[in-house]
Amino acid sequence: MDYKLVEVTWLDAWSDEAHLEEGALVGLAPIDRRNVGFLMREDEAKVIITQGIINNLFAGKTFMDGIVVIPRGMIKEIKVLND
Repeated sequence: MDYKLVEVTWLDAWSDEAHLEEGALVGLAPIDRRNVGFLMREDEAKVIITQGIINNLFAGKTFMDGIVVIPRGMIKEIKVLND
């Protein structure tokens, strides 16, 4: 099966263990991320991409690794890199 190779640009949450004064919180924001991978599934709630696809001929199954599940509401753009 051929899978689309996509670049997903999305907003990611982050955290820090630093002790900050309240005024320092004003400039904090989610970070822009970009992940490239094979588009495995997408629906109204999420997009699932994977870095690798392994076709195991002995087991007759396909396996994925490096899986990223991105909530749809965090996605800014999905760009298809192959057609």
